Amino acid sequence: MAQRGLAAEFWQVPAVTRAYTAACVLTTAAVQLELITPFQLYFNPDLIFRKFQVWRLVTNFLFFGPLGFSFFFNLLFLSSGSWPASSSWARPSPSCWCMCGAAAIPPCA
Repeated sequence: MAQRGLAAEFWQVPAVTRAYTAACVLTTAAVQLELITPFQLYFNPDLIFRKFQVWRLVTNFLFFGPLGFSFFFNLLFLSSGSWPASSSWARPSPSCWCMCGAAAIPPCA
């Protein structure tokens, strides 16, 4: 890994895992830099359906809390769990549907 560099390792990861990991890192970085607040990200059905803040359907799955040790462990578990799933299929659409299905269950409960 040290000889190829971090960017080469990042591009070796399957597309779905790479996109989700990058979105999580960018969301956490935006909160740490105080460009957005965590209150703009959390799931609130009232704000989603009455004020049409539809980004809350997605952003609540992208923010793992403040930058710290637990954030890096969450990314580690995310990448180790989704990398085998998205790399074992020939195309990324089954892993996308799997992630969308898992994301649809909590709001319905």
